[in-house]
Amino acid sequence: MDKVRILGIVGSPRRNGNTSKLMERALEAVRTLPWVETDLFEVAGKKISHCVSCYKCMEKGQCVIRDGLYEFCEKWMAADGLLWAVPVYHMSVPSQVKALLDRFGNSVLCHYLRQGREVPRFCKAVGLLTNGASRYGGQDLTLSYLAASVILMKGIVVSGDTFSDSYLGAAAWTGQDMNVLSEDNILRDEHGLACAQSVARRVAEMARIVKAGKAALGSDLPGEYSYTWKVE
Repeated sequence: MDKVRILGIVGSPRRNGNTSKLMERALEAVRTLPWVETDLFEVAGKKISHCVSCYKCMEKGQCVIRDGLYEFCEKWMAADGLLWAVPVYHMSVPSQVKALLDRFGNSVLCHYLRQGREVPRFCKAVGLLTNGASRYGGQDLTLSYLAASVILMKGIVVSGDTFSDSYLGAAAWTGQDMNVLSEDNILRDEHGLACAQSVARRVAEMARIVKAGKAALGSDLPGEYSYTWKVE
């Protein structure tokens, strides 16, 4: 069977910060698996415009704003499993992540509806990682928002191991010395990092199970399980 591709998505507008390091530790846990290959998409440094409700996606089958969304779409579609790492901003996700998901969801929906097809049953395994300035600083709310997005995009939310405190995803914190500007504080939260690695491993395992199941069942499954981004 082909390798399982895991895409790490870093949703922080800050380069090389704590969220990037959280993702790196998570990906380290799966890179040792011989049947896994990884890819990365980072919001930082990319132009991500917000949706302007122009409805051009309904006419064209894709968003007409040319920016970082297109790279995101290609990487998302090619992945078997996804790992989100997102910092808490005002008890939720950063505005760049919200803008990305708003336009991505609309683009995917219109892309297939314009062809007269059902939206595919993507069944991508997805793990959620987040970090905040305090131990209980909105991480659960951020994870819940991302989990709802996964379900909306017909994905599978994957938790970590039972005793790792990662029942919805991994929540870490960066406020140990009250210096939230430190780029390495996340590395001091050993429990949070362990939770992130647990989630990452489970995502890789579930992605492999789903990929193998789809291959085994083949044409017994509805066509919505066999998807492509190509306009037909």
